[in-house]
Amino acid sequence: MIFNSGVFAVFITIFLSLYYFLSRFWQNVLLLIASYVFYGWWDWRFLWLLWASTIIDYAAGLIIEKSPSVLNRRIALFTSLGANLGALCYFKYFDFFITSTVAALQTLGFEAHMEVLNILLPVGISFYAFQTMSYTIDVYRGECPASKSLLDFAVFVSFFPHLVAGPIQRAVHLLPQFEKNRVIRAEPFVDGIWLIVVGYLKKTVIADRLAELVDLGFSGTTLPEDGVGNWLYLYAFAFQVYGDFAGYTDIARGLAQIMGFNLTLNFRAPYLARNPPEFWAGWHICLSTWLRDYLYIPLGGNRGGPWTTYRNLMVTMLLGGLWHGAGWAYFFWGLYQGLLLVVHRAASPTLKRISAGVAPAGTWRASLANFFTVVVFFHLTSIGWLIFRVGSVPRDIDQLHFLSSTFATLFTPGGLSPLAISLLRPLAFCGGLCLLLQWKDDDIIRFSTWRPWPQAVAVALGILLILTLGVFDGTQFIYFQF
Repeated sequence: MIFNSGVFAVFITIFLSLYYFLSRFWQNVLLLIASYVFYGWWDWRFLWLLWASTIIDYAAGLIIEKSPSVLNRRIALFTSLGANLGALCYFKYFDFFITSTVAALQTLGFEAHMEVLNILLPVGISFYAFQTMSYTIDVYRGECPASKSLLDFAVFVSFFPHLVAGPIQRAVHLLPQFEKNRVIRAEPFVDGIWLIVVGYLKKTVIADRLAELVDLGFSGTTLPEDGVGNWLYLYAFAFQVYGDFAGYTDIARGLAQIMGFNLTLNFRAPYLARNPPEFWAGWHICLSTWLRDYLYIPLGGNRGGPWTTYRNLMVTMLLGGLWHGAGWAYFFWGLYQGLLLVVHRAASPTLKRISAGVAPAGTWRASLANFFTVVVFFHLTSIGWLIFRVGSVPRDIDQLHFLSSTFATLFTPGGLSPLAISLLRPLAFCGGLCLLLQWKDDDIIRFSTWRPWPQAVAVALGILLILTLGVFDGTQFIYFQF
């Protein structure tokens, strides 16, 4: 079941009409049933996987907290991690490992015949696996108490607004919200309604309007004859993937708020970032902080000198790339992002000295320099999205021709082709709206503090754009595949 479908509209209407009249216990029972219906609507056969993860991690948390034996606590922790990582590796990476092994052996001249199982990937497995792993790790570290209620924990794992595409929640933040009575307050409720409107605006107007243009461009059949046109396709995908993923998390956060919950922020103006650290502080925040806290820092973080730090950054980003998908393109996307972080960290002292001398803080030159760095880094981000969008290492002539033609013409001077001109109007509107929503990101989140008439105008305009320009074909969200 997806947010932009008629089935979900019926589902959420029935759910909320019951939810507000129940006590906390029965609200949690209803949430658990609704969450399993929501997930099972995609494929009910994988409900057992969600339930198994819940039982294993619930039991592991209790053993870790209550057992006086260090050995027992470690066994419980590694059982939890092993079960989650094992399921993730089997369903998401097994076929990738097989095909990569066969290809490597054939390159070395060996005949290899290993059957690919064509395993169906359970939707959202990367999100709820990371969420439950963080729970048992936090209990083991003493940063979070173990849940005493199986019902509360089961709802925490399966909470349908964020179940299949995040944001990944820490138990210390979300689990206590299931253990106490919910109070529906006016300000969070109003903010929640507005987040839902903004989320649908990002998804149906920005992402899905640009999707057809992006698919056409990346098919390689209508490649512009100028470098600018190729950049327009890259811009279009950059805005599409933001609108799609940020739209989902806005809807998820909005739904949670009208139920009396609070989910953590997942996006903070990433395309206005000036450098890689700023980008990752604003893009997919729940994943970047998860990788920081459970991978980068345990590896040593920045405590062992520059080369150790560079190594830790690269390992973290390579695994972060593979988190997105079982394909070498995701590996290379992680490699690219890691290199950006390493290069920026190495050059940062020099860049700061140059900036202080050329454009002192508080001057018009500093503002101009900030604008320039935002533009430059957005282009670097877009190049990364080209790798991400392919999703696999190209194997046929058409894919190779498309990629080589794109890179060869990125910086080719010349006028705009007719095809490039035709792309400008939809891209300018959707891209401009995307950047406007990011530029006013903090104000949007605090919608309840607006005066009544701007609130009314904003909601009316948002709904009007959704109804007139929105695409309602039930298109799945991009991050469902991760």
